[in-house]
Amino acid sequence: MDLNFWKLESIGNDFPLIHADDFTGDLSALAIKVCDRHFGIGGDGLLTLQKVSEGVLKMRMFNPDGTEDFCGNGLRCAAQHAVLEGWVSSPFVLQHLDRTVPVTVDNDRIKTEIGSASYDPNLIPVNATGEPFKVHVWSGMDGGMPLSFHGSVLTTGSTHTVIPTVSIPDDESFRSVSAKIEVDPKFPARTSVIWSKEVAPMHLQIRIWERGVGETQGCGTGSSAAAVDYLRRKGLGGTVRVDNPGGTVEVAMDTWHHPITIAGTARQVFSGTLKL
Repeated sequence: MDLNFWKLESIGNDFPLIHADDFTGDLSALAIKVCDRHFGIGGDGLLTLQKVSEGVLKMRMFNPDGTEDFCGNGLRCAAQHAVLEGWVSSPFVLQHLDRTVPVTVDNDRIKTEIGSASYDPNLIPVNATGEPFKVHVWSGMDGGMPLSFHGSVLTTGSTHTVIPTVSIPDDESFRSVSAKIEVDPKFPARTSVIWSKEVAPMHLQIRIWERGVGETQGCGTGSSAAAVDYLRRKGLGGTVRVDNPGGTVEVAMDTWHHPITIAGTARQVFSGTLKL
């Protein structure tokens, strides 16, 4: 069969997108196939989108390993596609996993309200006693050297371990250590790892290791997690600029436990037909 798709990206986080009604097979298996950058379309995840009712859409995202997850950048990509297709006009609502996300679109500038963060170990999930805020998050060996890191573990719809640092790790250390933290037994559903550096007040630079993907150029929920943890540490609220390797988003909340709004761009790059 032929399957229509669209390729979209937001701050370098790229996704093939299909209309959910066009495919009734195994979406996990399809994600593994289409996200392969050598033998498929290539992407950091597969998005599906469908109309639910007037002004309400449903989005799903599957990682390149076939696992389903919550995705902030995917929300902006799906929102942009829905407007370009004429399915909705701004504002509207996207249903994504267990969250209902209000969306506004102004050309390629998109705002999504993704709900609140949580440090509840059962919601994250993580095997911990009490909130894993400003705690020891991992110890291990890397290249024969013992290493230990402190940070926080939280969910912004997806599990993140945020490690504040004075300098972003080099390539070798970043990939080796992040991959080990992702699959640490304390994380029953694995974890993404966000290395976060304060560039200036209310301005962060991050490097991202996404669970089920590896290094990515951008992460909306990861940017949110870094901003939430930063504001909680500072006892502040407001808008935090978060520089991802692929671009910048603005993450705003009244205080860390209030609803999070992410503002950023998304664009449709190309479309095509996949032969299955």
